[in-house]
Parts: sequence; structure tokens; C-alpha cells
Amino acid sequence: MTSNHKGMKHFIRRAPITTNSEKAVVEYFLSKQEDRNIKKYPEWDKPRVYPALEAVRARCELAKVEKKLQAKWVEQEKKRKIMDKQWREMRLQESILRESFIKFNRFVRENQEKRERAEMKIKEERERQAKRMEEVNDLIDKLNYMKETRDKMKKHVDEYKKYQTYLDNVVNDTGEFQSIAEIFNRYETLMEARMILAEHQDKNLQILEHQGTELHHMTESKTEKFMGLNNQLAQLQARRDRAEARARKWETIVSKIKVTAAEKNLEHTQVKICCWNLYQQICKRKGIAVTVSKDDVEQQLNQIKQTIRELKRLIKVAKKRAPKEELPVSDNLICYAEVLNSLLGAFLSTF
Repeated sequence: MTSNHKGMKHFIRRAPITTNSEKAVVEYFLSKQEDRNIKKYPEWDKPRVYPALEAVRARCELAKVEKKLQAKWVEQEKKRKIMDKQWREMRLQESILRESFIKFNRFVRENQEKRERAEMKIKEERERQAKRMEEVNDLIDKLNYMKETRDKMKKHVDEYKKYQTYLDNVVNDTGEFQSIAEIFNRYETLMEARMILAEHQDKNLQILEHQGTELHHMTESKTEKFMGLNNQLAQLQARRDRAEARARKWETIVSKIKVTAAEKNLEHTQVKICCWNLYQQICKRKGIAVTVSKDDVEQQLNQIKQTIRELKRLIKVAKKRAPKEELPVSDNLICYAEVLNSLLGAFLSTF
């Protein structure tokens, strides 16, 4: 048993884990391919599973796989060498093409620059020719204009020669002027004086028109202002009349109010005196002392009101108990209660 266990420990080993991702992927696909090629037997024909046997089988399969993997690696190395060679050839061709492209590009650029310079020269030459042609045409136009001017001046000279002859005769005959230029100077002086006088006259007319316009505007504004003041005066007079009428109305109302207040004040004073007398009579009839002051009308009215209620209650009781022949006593009480009630109503109406 110990030997078997030792053998098992010897056979069972953990497979090394690769750190190369490409190698791991290759091993994974190879293991999948080998799983497809493994022949499966029926379950009744399978041998019994022993750990040691499984380990030996796994070692055998691992050895086969390693052989295949080594073959694949050798094949891969060959292909890699071929690919490296092809890559070197491609890089060499790329560098040759790049150099040729650079040379061609430099050649094209030089040709383009030469062409641009030639086009610029042609353009400048054409512009110079056009400019020279324009100058030539301008000179021709000026020459024609000068010829026309000469002809016109010659025509004017021929036309006004008679006037020169006339002016020469004036200088010779009058003796006032030394030359024709003095005649022109005198004429220009007179024309300038005429222009100055005309300008002065126009300026004075403008000032006069401006003053007339300002006077007209001022007259209109003052008239409008005067009319506005008249309207305002009329409005103020109307307001004064209305205020006077309102004042007379309110003065009448105030005088009426004063008269009414005086009457009410007199009536109020009389009622207060009556209340005070009535309160004293009530206290005297009841045989109680006078405890309320003369100015405390509210307490007096409370006492009178309470007495009226007591008298009304006594009247009701007397009407129920007394026979109909003995009514004078109840009539006195009723009259006394009515007097008290009327006095109380009169006092309350004064407030």
C-alpha cells in the first residue's frame, strides 16, 4: 500500500501553467482537437478507473501532445523565418519606393514651382503690356483732347478777336486805362462789389424774414398763452363760485348741526337731571342709601332698569292675585313703571 501510494505521488503532478497567451491558446485548441479524435468505448468495455492508471494515461497523452506541439513549433519557426524574410524584403521595397516617391515628389514640386514662376512671369508681362497699352491709350486720348482744346481755343480766339480790337481802341481813345488788364480788373472789382452788396442785401433780407417769423411765432405763442390764462381764470372763477355755494351750504348745515347739538345737549342735561331725581326717588322709596355719584348715569340707569323689571314683575303678580275691583293700586304701579320706562327711552335716544 505504501509503495502504491508512493507510486501515485510520483505519477500525479500538476501540469505547468504557461504564461505565454499565444502558447496557451494553441495548447487549448490542440487539446480540443485531440478530444475530438479520442475514440470512445462503451461503458461496459471500460477498464476500472485507478488514479495511477489515469495518471499514466494522462502522461502518455501529454507526451503525444508535446510531440505534436514541438512539431508545430518547428513548423511555426520555419514559417516565422519565411515571414521574417518576406517582411525584410517588403521593408526593403518600401524604403526603395519611399525614396523614389520622395524623389518624384521633389521633382514634381520643382516642376510645379518652375511652372508657377513661369506663369507669374507671363502674368506680370501681360499685366505690364496691358498697363503700357492703357498708358498709350491715355496718351492718345490726351493728345486728341489737347488737339480738340487747341481747335476750340483757336475758334474762341477767332471769335473774340473783335472784342480785343474793341478794347484796344477803348484804351487808345479814352486814355483812362493803361491796358486791357486794367479794364478787366475794374470790371472784376465792380462785379465783386456787386456780389458783396447782393450778399449783404440777401443777408439783411434773411435777418428781416427771420425777425418777422420770430415776431409772428411770439405773437401766436403769447396769444395762445393769453387764451389759456383766460380759460384758467374762467375755470378758477367757476371753482370759486362752486366753492362759495358749497361753503354757504355747509355753513347752513353746520349752523343746523349746532342748533340740533344744543337742543340735544339741553335735552341730555334735562334727562340726566331727571335720571338723578328718579334714582333718588327710587332709593328713597326703597329706603336704601344713595351710593351712585351724580355723574355716573350708567349705574343710575341700571338701577332704574332693575326697578322697572321689579315693578313689572310685581304688576304681573298683582294682576294674578288681586280681584278686579281693587285695580287702582295696580294702575298706579303701571303708571309709575311706564314713566320710568319712558324716561329710560328718552335718555337712551339722546346718545
